[in-house]
Amino acid sequence: MHSSAPDTGTPRGIGLRVTTPGESLYAVTDTAMSPRTATVTIPAAPEPGRPLQLSSLDLQLLDLESASAPMHVGAVTILDSAAASNGPLDVTSLRRLFADRLHLIAPLRRRVRTVPFGLDLPYWEDCDYIDLGYHVRHTRLPEGAGDDQVADYVARRHAAPLDRTRPLWECDLISGIADGRQAVYTKIHHAVIDGVSGAEIMAAILDVHPEQQPTPPPADGISRNRRPSITEILARSLPNMLGRQAIRAQSLLQAGPALLQARGDLRAKRPDAPIEKPTTTARSLTYTSLPLDEVKNIKNRVDGTVNDVVMELCTSALRRWLLDHDYAADQHLVAAIPVSVRTPEQFGTAGNQFSLMLTALPIAESDPEHRLKLLHNNLLDAKRRFQTQPPTLLHKAASLLTPLLNGLPTRALLRAVAPNLPLVDLVVSNVPGPQMPLYLNGIRIRHSFPVSLLTELSGGLNITVMSYDGHLDFGILAAPDAFPDVRDLAGHLRQALTDLQQLPERP
Repeated sequence: MHSSAPDTGTPRGIGLRVTTPGESLYAVTDTAMSPRTATVTIPAAPEPGRPLQLSSLDLQLLDLESASAPMHVGAVTILDSAAASNGPLDVTSLRRLFADRLHLIAPLRRRVRTVPFGLDLPYWEDCDYIDLGYHVRHTRLPEGAGDDQVADYVARRHAAPLDRTRPLWECDLISGIADGRQAVYTKIHHAVIDGVSGAEIMAAILDVHPEQQPTPPPADGISRNRRPSITEILARSLPNMLGRQAIRAQSLLQAGPALLQARGDLRAKRPDAPIEKPTTTARSLTYTSLPLDEVKNIKNRVDGTVNDVVMELCTSALRRWLLDHDYAADQHLVAAIPVSVRTPEQFGTAGNQFSLMLTALPIAESDPEHRLKLLHNNLLDAKRRFQTQPPTLLHKAASLLTPLLNGLPTRALLRAVAPNLPLVDLVVSNVPGPQMPLYLNGIRIRHSFPVSLLTELSGGLNITVMSYDGHLDFGILAAPDAFPDVRDLAGHLRQALTDLQQLPERP
């Protein structure tokens, strides 16, 4: 059963099914639900809004998806279910929570509607019907499962692509974890969100108090984008196509110099780097958490920033991993750092508003204090270069690629440049998060570990860090064929923090 009914215009509501037919035959541990409450409806406003198309950058994040590079991002949220006053979370309650909040989260109600032959950018289409029994699932690991088993399960789920006939997200409730904990693994396609819009989605699902706050839909119904007919889509395609030609010419003039400068930064990538591009969908995941206060203490002692210390932790851990695996640690690695360029007017609009900053990680430097100084200077240089380029550089670069044939030219270009990939050695991202406890269905969240993505362009390793409630949660995703033994990196991060704690305070 697909999430959307056939095209019948723009209906007056969205049907949400909270259970899946036949589920009661095996879901013996979850709360039963009356058939009368198994489906709920979100009312829609009488007049729909304008049709909504993907941006060029959103489209390229769809088109870059390949057999070895699914393009979704996610998170593993660890719940302190043992201390919950109402007991552990069950999947029906989790689906009910999504049903109660989905009117706040338009991106999770939409699917992609492509244009015939890729004559125009695809449209976001509001679904008539969403099967939460498909999107929100439950699995139980062997009782007493540890974090490594949770990470292995999530890595397997993260390797599977999302179904493009449905809204581009899935959620897994994971039970059976040691100490009575549970986890919720969520993945959403990168074409739908970036880091900031992803945080906005989580804010709509989570609460700042154990008691859930009622969030009824507006009395006049939620706003939905009008669903254009195929005739209208084709009629709009020609003028839009001509308009994109003018945008391409303008983008080439504006982005050309910055792209040439970035080419110089990319040439600094070491040719014999051990971190190769992913060649299969297989993924390995590990995560760890470090105290934010300790990182801030180090930052204050060395007169740096939290980001300086985070980047040094990653650099030190990579250096140890290289030496342990008999690789030379005598040259720097090039890291791509995502940077939000979202303007105040763009908050709450979902989609992607980010660019990339490139910097060198001084792997060759063995002294932690000197390495931290080098990193600080490298990051300042990277910021200065970044500020000279258009903030929408990635959007402009994406607009140079055509949507024709639904991504076939983009994938052909990717295959043509494959011998020269990846362009960077790894991606490192540091996302600020709330410094207070959050709750899911009344259960306190102890950690929120990011699970990002790997591409043929960016290599086989991604380290994403999110600060939350007094600690830094590291999610480390790797392609095992490109970067084996990823769990070693988590231990190296902890050792790197110990090394930095021993640095003398600057006068």
